[in-house]
Amino acid sequence: MTHLLSALVFAAGFTLTPVDSAVELRRQDLMAALQHGGFTVVLRHARTDRSFQEQIAPMPTDRKEQRNLNEDGVRDAALMGTVFRKYGITFSEIVSSPMYRAVETAEMAAGKPSTTMLLRTFPTTKEQAELVKLAPAAGGNRLLVTHHFVIETHVPGIRPGDIAESEAVVVRRTVNGDIELIGRITLEDWKYLASPGLKEPSGTAASASAGHGAHPQAGLASEFPDTHAGHLARNYLEAFNSGDTKQMEAFMTSTMSADPTRTTEVRLAGYSKLFSDLGPLSLQSIEKSEATLLTFGVNSRKGVVRLTLKTSDAEPMKVSSLTFGIQTEGAHR
Repeated sequence: MTHLLSALVFAAGFTLTPVDSAVELRRQDLMAALQHGGFTVVLRHARTDRSFQEQIAPMPTDRKEQRNLNEDGVRDAALMGTVFRKYGITFSEIVSSPMYRAVETAEMAAGKPSTTMLLRTFPTTKEQAELVKLAPAAGGNRLLVTHHFVIETHVPGIRPGDIAESEAVVVRRTVNGDIELIGRITLEDWKYLASPGLKEPSGTAASASAGHGAHPQAGLASEFPDTHAGHLARNYLEAFNSGDTKQMEAFMTSTMSADPTRTTEVRLAGYSKLFSDLGPLSLQSIEKSEATLLTFGVNSRKGVVRLTLKTSDAEPMKVSSLTFGIQTEGAHR
């Protein structure tokens, strides 16, 4: 049961909305807190077509070159609007990443946003952190519609992969100028809040209003994490398992950072030997997951092999190195 505290008003005009932050709020408890104002909802854009390979830099401005909302995402964003209207949640400020998927999520969920590249920039910046930390206007709430890396970097208690597309966290600025996690809204929460009579998925009822928990998909051996490194690893395995040097060459030239000491021809020769030795690979385990690094085990015809993939700091959606934890000549990166 959530314990509400009396509001604390400080001489500088800072108002602490009456919520006990020791307990992470969910569902109706979180909606009740938002009705008081004083919070920022940091929303990851709604669901998209993940098969589309979007160019990262420079950012594509043409819609057809961006990864856009799919039908599920459009329904999700409309559902968010239903929930906000139902519980009387309003926003004095709505700010979005300039990507079409973020702007359209904001429009359907709450209204026309202003846009800023700060909610798209990666690696993240001090200015981006300050934007997330801003307090809402007195009595109001803020809505930021952004991308997973912004949430994972700036919201305490959120790990890579915790917040999927169409999901959100709710934060509050603290007295010392930091932010604290107040609650989160999963896709199942949106559905439940819109129609509380719906039967809850098994295992969610007891955890709906308590504790910090990982996303239900997190940690499954069959799933790569929803991070830059995770996306690249998934795409790499698809290219590897094709057994097709042309498909692997396309991945290398478009997604791997250039290395003057290892030409594409050298890398392809290494790939051909690895595929001949190991055969197709399947994800077995995730050993270490960060936004720009992933260490994972794969099943091969020679047993479990460990791969470590790192992304480039300058180009976060490009692979800077990829190593196989096996003793074999011709291992490529």
